[in-house]
Amino acid sequence: MRSIILIISLLVVFSSCEKKHFYSITEKKVSETLIISINSDFNPDIRRVQYIKSDSGEYLAIKNKSKPEIILFDLQTKKINYKIPLFTDGPNSIGNYSGFQIYKPDCVLISSIPPKAFSINFQGEVLASTPIFDPENKVNYVGSTNETPFILKDKELWGAQPFYSNIFNITEKEAINTLSIFKIEANKTDTVSRWIPISRPPNIWSDGKKSANFAWANRYDSIIVAPFTDHRLWVISKKGERLVSYVNVKSESVNSFRVIDGYPAPGDKGIIQDLESDSYENFIYDIYRDVFYRFFLPKINVNDYNLGPRSIFSRRPMIGVMVLDKDLKILGEFNFLNHEIENRNYFVGKKGLYVSTNNPNRDDFDEN
Repeated sequence: MRSIILIISLLVVFSSCEKKHFYSITEKKVSETLIISINSDFNPDIRRVQYIKSDSGEYLAIKNKSKPEIILFDLQTKKINYKIPLFTDGPNSIGNYSGFQIYKPDCVLISSIPPKAFSINFQGEVLASTPIFDPENKVNYVGSTNETPFILKDKELWGAQPFYSNIFNITEKEAINTLSIFKIEANKTDTVSRWIPISRPPNIWSDGKKSANFAWANRYDSIIVAPFTDHRLWVISKKGERLVSYVNVKSESVNSFRVIDGYPAPGDKGIIQDLESDSYENFIYDIYRDVFYRFFLPKINVNDYNLGPRSIFSRRPMIGVMVLDKDLKILGEFNFLNHEIENRNYFVGKKGLYVSTNNPNRDDFDEN
């Protein structure tokens, strides 16, 4: 038996009166460790991990990379509660899976490539599907992942396509005007997707061309977009379908983003450039404490590690998290220890912020 090891870390904010600090210091409190034993035929796809709380208990949904299925684990019994099959051929085929969002009992939304949104039941039967396209902007990718999960409101589905079709040739003006957010509306006669006219902030490349990737979170009427290579958050009104404001939210540890100065470099050079630059990462709303978590990846010197660049890149050694209040004001930030947790693999539950310690580069890592 193998295990997924998750530490439930509730980040507790302590006020600091020292003048050298511009805001409070955040410290973590580990309340418990959760270990889920799994069979050898389960290989978790951590690109999408969803926590679900219902009247019957708390569950964790993860896609199995070894088989086309989504597994629901019961967090009380620590055993498999249900398996949702994903069909890749036949009348219930979902195409090339790229993410999911469990919307309600017996309803799962699936993103796939070519860009399409599917609705399936827990037996894997396709209930509906909607293609996602833009005649003026080729959509290469749509994914309901940890970074940009599908957002649901009544009969509306909001999704994101952060990337450019060709970042190496696109101009800053074209990049700013590229639409990245779409909405699917279901009505009695038809279900269509359309792109929301929200542009990126001005001067996004004033100091050089940078990655277009972003994460987002949902709070009531607002969608908050958190770019990986910009300190500014975008506040979007779902009801008004408009940009409300940009809010500058800078980590003390994020100071220099990677600049893309040409086509991908050969070998590990591009990976090293990423590792030796700062970036932001996942952005999560905590509905139980009414705060946001903005994760970040501080730059490192690859020569400080006895590991190859690719191994370091797949399991980033340095990870930090900012805590923001409901108005996006900074409450504090915290840096985890070297290789303490696994990047991208975090979610919010009733007890606190869950972060995975399933990092194979840890000195005490045990795959058994």
